[in-house]
Amino acid sequence: MPALRLAFFMHSSKGVQFSERCFLGRGCMAGNNPPNGTSRSAKLLSKAYIDTAPPLETRVPAGPFHVAAKEHEGDLLLFVPRNEVGRTITSLTGRYGYSHLAIDCGEIDEPTGRRVMIESTMGPGVHYAFQDEYGQRPFVRVPLRKTGVDVEQFCKCVHARVGEKFDDLEAITLGILDNPARQICSDLATVCLPETMRQEIGRLHRKAVIHPLAAVRDTKPGTGLRLFMSPNGFAEFLGIPKGNEIEKPDQLVEPDIQDISDAGLLEKLWKRSDTLVIRAWKLLKH
Repeated sequence: MPALRLAFFMHSSKGVQFSERCFLGRGCMAGNNPPNGTSRSAKLLSKAYIDTAPPLETRVPAGPFHVAAKEHEGDLLLFVPRNEVGRTITSLTGRYGYSHLAIDCGEIDEPTGRRVMIESTMGPGVHYAFQDEYGQRPFVRVPLRKTGVDVEQFCKCVHARVGEKFDDLEAITLGILDNPARQICSDLATVCLPETMRQEIGRLHRKAVIHPLAAVRDTKPGTGLRLFMSPNGFAEFLGIPKGNEIEKPDQLVEPDIQDISDAGLLEKLWKRSDTLVIRAWKLLKH
């Protein structure tokens, strides 16, 4: 499957048109130049689907930060699209209804007392942001600790990546090509998951329990599993409601990790058929 998707990206002379603020973020105001890329990647990014609307909260937290709500340490925040660009993105990554992911490590910004999250966007890369910077944009809160993940180690891993650059190459190719020293929003969480969970995600993706377009997996001799997960991939794996069912910000949802039996034959056939339709549409469009 990755080879087929890569063929599309190499085939298209017009570049790839797919990204919303999840993948091309705070720095994507009209007129901004894509950072951290070669002239080729900059050219591709300039032709991408980009949500040019600025966040409602333009100020970023300066810190220092400290843990004030340990019960929320390691929570995943999954945001629904806020415009047509975002809806296109979710259609291209499995149609589950989410287009951005951030991580709550239970921290607040000391000068303001406001709750913060860690996200990766195109301009600043991996950084702290206020949790309410999107205003009333609906999102779900999924407590990762309920899945058995060691959230202290998970957040330690996430903190270690604050300041890393945005991975424009991975954004352009929807995870097919990856620079491990850079991150996009959902990959920031993926790389910090326990290896056992990453292996299980790969198994579910291979069996089409997770939509084929919602993730990319690649196994190379001596390097193990390389996994890319879109926000839709996380949502499907964690068994949360689809994005069109979420009507308010910060809606708590208990995780219900999927297994092989959770997707019937007809559902798997639909996912594989949908994958073929989307790939054909992209080839015709570009």
